[in-house]
Amino acid sequence: MKTSIIALSLVSLFSFAGEYETAIGLGHQYGGVLGAQFAYKTGSTKYYGSLGLVGLSAGFQTAFSENSKHSYGLVIGREELQSEDGFLFATYDYHIDGFANNGFVIGTGIGVTREDSGGWWSKKGKTKRSNSITLNLGYKF
Repeated sequence: MKTSIIALSLVSLFSFAGEYETAIGLGHQYGGVLGAQFAYKTGSTKYYGSLGLVGLSAGFQTAFSENSKHSYGLVIGREELQSEDGFLFATYDYHIDGFANNGFVIGTGIGVTREDSGGWWSKKGKTKRSNSITLNLGYKF
């Protein structure tokens, strides 16, 4: 009896009431110019990976409160046009129909990008770090 109670406690500890979400969009949160985002959402937090035409990224978003339209988070990745050596942004998103619902998302972020003078085809020159602002527009399914 004691063993089954411990086993049930561990099962409930590792089970999450989450759902999967797919989105398409433009911007660093979607892997660059145009991309798809695949997310796992639990309550008011979303963890995602994105694959775009020219890059990839991973990050998380957390809503300010339950049923909020506002969220904040971090995104890290690389894309071959502006940050072939990587980027990191602190982000803010506005979910038009709410964080938990499908619909349009508009966002921005501030962070750093790293690139060299050779572009994606070569490692030429010194890697330059610069401060940047990102804009994102997407639709969640």
